[in-house]
Amino acid sequence: MQLLANTTSPFVRIARIAMMEKGLNVEPTVVDPWADDARLRAANAATRVPTLVLDDGTPLTESLLIVQWLEAIWPAPAHPTVLGSPEQVAGVLSRAGIALGAIEASVHTIITRKVTAPTLFDETPVGLRRRRSMIEGLERLDALVSVMGGDHPERRVPTLDIIAAVVLYDYQQFRYGDQAWLPATPALRDLAVAMRQRPSVATTLPRAA
Repeated sequence: MQLLANTTSPFVRIARIAMMEKGLNVEPTVVDPWADDARLRAANAATRVPTLVLDDGTPLTESLLIVQWLEAIWPAPAHPTVLGSPEQVAGVLSRAGIALGAIEASVHTIITRKVTAPTLFDETPVGLRRRRSMIEGLERLDALVSVMGGDHPERRVPTLDIIAAVVLYDYQQFRYGDQAWLPATPALRDLAVAMRQRPSVATTLPRAA
């Protein structure tokens, strides 16, 4: 297997954490999506990361599709699940959706900044709406931490809502930590710090290449 990835993408990180928690630790092959890397383009016409190339050459794209594949190939109860029990799954996916919406807004803001000066985009109506999505997503998840985490969440395999919430928090700190508009989310911060006790979380923190 080959995981085409970079060192900053929150979508890559979601897939990597889920893979590692399932016991599948594939060392990433670092590519640059902005450089139109030939390896990435051959596997994924959209040249997006993550892209997981299976042993038979089948490419899997998009983090949530990779998670879906993991759940199908290594299902519960024989293997840990990142979706929770049938009774939990709707809540897990609902909370994960909050985090993913904010992640999308964060990433698209960074991408737009690459092609236009931040002051030309961040204060536009679209830029401000994306900022609002980030702020409200963080605040809503901060209020839901007790529902997601419970006591000592680091001691058990995280569900997708915890994975996505922690990935969002860490990415916001990585990209926007110096911004005055970033809200204080102490419960979410504590969850992210606690989850770093798990190797899947600690070893995948975003970093500059």
